[in-house]
Amino acid sequence: MASSVVPLRVLVVEDDQLVRTFISFALSRDGMETTEAEDGVDALELLAAGAFDAVLADGLLPDMHGIELATRILDAPETATMPICFLSGAVPSRVPTRAGIGCLSKPVKPAHLTEQLRSLVAWRDGGGSTLEERRAALRKLEAGFLVGP
Repeated sequence: MASSVVPLRVLVVEDDQLVRTFISFALSRDGMETTEAEDGVDALELLAAGAFDAVLADGLLPDMHGIELATRILDAPETATMPICFLSGAVPSRVPTRAGIGCLSKPVKPAHLTEQLRSLVAWRDGGGSTLEERRAALRKLEAGFLVGP
């Protein structure tokens, strides 16, 4: 019997091909669909062209800091409520999720990754947060990065 559950669609933004492949494999094993982008510009183009349930982004991309990418996602009305999870080696440990913005440190266990993404999508589906709360959460997260924008 086929499942009628629609898989989560996740945009994976990571410049390291090996890490991107690992993440996509881990998410697909948990029933998620992934689309890959290797930098922030590619990610923004894909977001403008397609529908995603969440963005999983490296904190340090070759063309922009992950914080800038997240800011641009929040600035666009069509993606302002998009759950965003950072996966970065530039944070000391797991950071509390706030207003639909999460952060996990590398290396990450696949179970933590999928749990975080599902939690963020549940936040959105439960009503989310105001844009002002999301911007404040992003500023707080930015202060915790070991490497700034």
